[in-house]
Amino acid sequence: MSKKEKNIEVVEEEKKLNGQTILKLKIADNSLGQVIPDGQRFQAVFPNQSVFRTGSQKEAINLLLRNYHLHRLD
Repeated sequence: MSKKEKNIEVVEEEKKLNGQTILKLKIADNSLGQVIPDGQRFQAVFPNQSVFRTGSQKEAINLLLRNYHLHRLD
């Protein structure tokens, strides 16, 4: 039996810090992490404060989403 697809709303909050625009991602009350510009690249900062550098903002967002779905507890 297949599962019914469920839409999940991801909230993006932009915040200025030291002249940089930081993007915070949340699903309901759960923080997925932050995307911080780093020169020509971006940093994906996870809730446990580990950092992963990516080549694009889209790649950093996808990394945070994958990490959330991998480690969430239902």
